[in-house]
Amino acid sequence: VEKCCATYFKVSFKILGRQLIFGLGSPLQLDRESVIVGLFSKIVYEMPSNASDFTIPGVYYSRTQKSRWSIYKVLEKVADLYGFGGKACLLKAICEAASAPFDGTHGLLGQLLHVFFKPSSTDERYDEYGDREYRAAERLGEQMSTENCHALYPECRRSVLDVFSTVIT
Repeated sequence: VEKCCATYFKVSFKILGRQLIFGLGSPLQLDRESVIVGLFSKIVYEMPSNASDFTIPGVYYSRTQKSRWSIYKVLEKVADLYGFGGKACLLKAICEAASAPFDGTHGLLGQLLHVFFKPSSTDERYDEYGDREYRAAERLGEQMSTENCHALYPECRRSVLDVFSTVIT
């Protein structure tokens, strides 16, 4: 007659000061003996006791501010990656947003897009001389229609704004 017994595992964790002890054990029933097979691991680690453990005293780090122009440059790269044509398409989107501005009926998303695609909504200094093109595209869009924005930036076949908006005339 075979003996049947339940198999179980015992898992334990102990944290003592600067060490963690992890164990796993299971009984092994043999004919004449009972044996517990186990595995354990002990990890010694140094816990920080003060905030200065993470920093070098006297050295202060500051977050770099992202300018509108650096965000535009990232958007240009993303637009280029997805086949929208890079800088030309961003300039075209700024031109189109200025020629057919978002109004109060577009809600919060419309207001955010209006601020984002309106370079004159900031008084930040230019990072580079070439960043002046963004404001120039906005001024041209204010003076022209959306169709003229297409003519100004022919290398941009698809507008970034067409992804999430439609101009209704």
